[in-house]
Amino acid sequence: MKNERPILVFTSISLLALAIFTSYHTPQVDRVSETEYLIEIENYKREVAARIAIDSRRMTELNARFVIKKSKIEKDDEDELAMLKEKINEMRITMDNYDANGLEDWGFFKEKFENDLTELHESLINLIIKTSYSINSDNSIQDFVRQ
Repeated sequence: MKNERPILVFTSISLLALAIFTSYHTPQVDRVSETEYLIEIENYKREVAARIAIDSRRMTELNARFVIKKSKIEKDDEDELAMLKEKINEMRITMDNYDANGLEDWGFFKEKFENDLTELHESLINLIIKTSYSINSDNSIQDFVRQ
């Protein structure tokens, strides 16, 4: 009976330790998902920068066309372009200054940002098409829009 007691104590402690160590939630899974989402943020920032650069280039060319064909362009179109330029600069700053605040916040931010960016892009394309008839007699606007 004396020999059984140390074995019983050792077995109890071992089972207790095993239960504690196996029930502990390992943070490695969290680190992996956190790392993945931080990588996703950086990749999305690069993607957005490229998309904004394309739209900025389109805005610059459209602005140059406005200057060339000033008499044919309505003031409203110039005002709309100025508003789009301001909005795209604000979006660039917002994306550059985004700090990772958790995966859930990132999902909400990305969805709203993507919707705003798509809306801005569509407004720009609509303005280009709307003004193309008055500023582009050779119809090369289709090549410009596809860039």
